[in-house]
Amino acid sequence: MFERELYKTAFGANPLPMVLTDFNGNILDASVGFALLFDVQRDDLIGLNLKEIMQIEIAEDLVIDTSIKGEFYKVISQKYEVEGIVFFVFSLYKIEQLRQSPSSSVIVNLRDLLQVSLEISTFPEFVATTFPTLCEIFGASSAILLRRSRTELSRFFIVYGTDESYKMLRDRIQIKVENESYLKVGMPIIINNEEQRWGSLKELVIEAGYVSGWAIPFGFEEDFVDSLCVLFFNELREPDSEEHNLLVFLSYYYSLVYQKSEFKKQYEALSYKDLISQTYSEVLIREMLDVQCEQAKRYGIDFSVLMIRVENYEKLVNIYGKYQVETTMSNIAKTLKENLRKADICGRLSNNSFVVLLPFTNSTGTDVVYQRVLNILRSGSFPPCKNVKFSASITTYMEGDNNTRIVERLKDLLRPVL
Repeated sequence: MFERELYKTAFGANPLPMVLTDFNGNILDASVGFALLFDVQRDDLIGLNLKEIMQIEIAEDLVIDTSIKGEFYKVISQKYEVEGIVFFVFSLYKIEQLRQSPSSSVIVNLRDLLQVSLEISTFPEFVATTFPTLCEIFGASSAILLRRSRTELSRFFIVYGTDESYKMLRDRIQIKVENESYLKVGMPIIINNEEQRWGSLKELVIEAGYVSGWAIPFGFEEDFVDSLCVLFFNELREPDSEEHNLLVFLSYYYSLVYQKSEFKKQYEALSYKDLISQTYSEVLIREMLDVQCEQAKRYGIDFSVLMIRVENYEKLVNIYGKYQVETTMSNIAKTLKENLRKADICGRLSNNSFVVLLPFTNSTGTDVVYQRVLNILRSGSFPPCKNVKFSASITTYMEGDNNTRIVERLKDLLRPVL
């Protein structure tokens, strides 16, 4: 007994990525190091299947290379048998893909930037995630994002910074474009004591307490810059030729990511169905709720609304990846639609939640529907993900309701499905 507890403690506390499975690949235990690879707790992994998480075979003396969140690992398996029980231990060793050269860290950071652009769904998230990396690449002390005013196009205002000081600057500094001909995508701006074209940017650098700055312009069109990323330095810094080329590359790269995010917003606004789950989009389901509220107000027609949320959505993404989790969300939606009335309308409210509009259903009729849905969530299987944790709520139309009030009330009423 003591030896078993000693083993569990030693294995669990191991910072090296290791995982113990049965002969089918079901995870029996995992080290702290393995859990950290997926940004989850060890307990979140127990009972999951390693084959589904890492897409590897459960075999003796396995030696393969794999990728986890952009990092490369060599996976080695060992087979053991104790008292007739077969189990496997998988050890992961990080592979140094790049030679140790002055430019290798820059390449690694750029690789991370490219990876993030595929993983992050909104541009503000992308900026918040990548600006610290830009500071690391160029040795900058901090960075801020300037966004062009929609009402006074010659002015920019501060919307984000890598430290809290940007909030004080936001109220004190007005950034004005002195000459639009100097402001183009692919033309980085160097702000120093000799620069005469950017007086307000120079003032920004001084007010922020720095000596010099570099601005990376990006936007929806090459000739119309929408935003500027300004990097601050504690010393007078001029980019060398390699750094200048990198700034030009980043100007176009951020513009492409920005364009992608804008196109995505436009598509979502125009789309009436969520592509993955084939349920109605958030925009349309909210409009339907408002129409239903008007009908209830005018004609006294009762209706109810049900919400289902996957509480561990982010953990599942960390473990299985976005594609696998979206397959699970699609299976949840399919199961819901198969078990609801034809008149009921199912929509995807967010990445992790669905709402179901129940026309002609008052508070008396909601109990039957709600219990049916709870039973489906409790007993259902929604592959490929396991251990999907749900919460749910239901509400009936109240006088003065609109889509926003209903959704907020449903969020407040959410309770775990046990």
